[in-house]
Amino acid sequence: MSELTVVTGASGHIGANLVRALLAQGRRVRVLVHEDQRGVDGLDVERVQGSILDDEVLRRLLDGAETVFHLAARISIVGSENGRVERTNVDGARAMASACLQAGVRRLIHTSSIHAFDSHPNHEVVDERRALAIGPRQVAYDRSKARGQLAVLEQVQAGLDAVIVNPGAVLGPWDFKPSRMGSVILDLYH
Repeated sequence: MSELTVVTGASGHIGANLVRALLAQGRRVRVLVHEDQRGVDGLDVERVQGSILDDEVLRRLLDGAETVFHLAARISIVGSENGRVERTNVDGARAMASACLQAGVRRLIHTSSIHAFDSHPNHEVVDERRALAIGPRQVAYDRSKARGQLAVLEQVQAGLDAVIVNPGAVLGPWDFKPSRMGSVILDLYH
């Protein structure tokens, strides 16, 4: 039997593509489903229903997992959304990283965002050498992604094997919601 790979955020744009790629590799995939399931409809995946903030859900989700791709996030351009952005992007990242360490997961791949880095100065290359967007003048989403990275890194210090990736704009198939960039492309098309 192939190794068990867990994906959170599987119904998002990146997640829907990732799950399909993992299945094409012959991996056994378990996904966390919170609300929207369009990204995994019709796919041969095991589903666990619940929240990344629920310890019992995380125990069931991670049982037997070798590799975890944590993509679940709340993207927002309108602010904190009454704390929902921080709960998902910071508390959720902390809960997932801690649960992975406790469950003995071999590797966590945490998907952050290019927005986790300070955008100023905006005429220079943005890479991992750039300061994190943790200051009070930063946008709530950017600050939450930076703080989520820091929460994962705390668990790395405790022994978790984790990789953090910081994608920028994402374009491509399986964009069911659609994503912010998908919406821009559709607006241009229309």
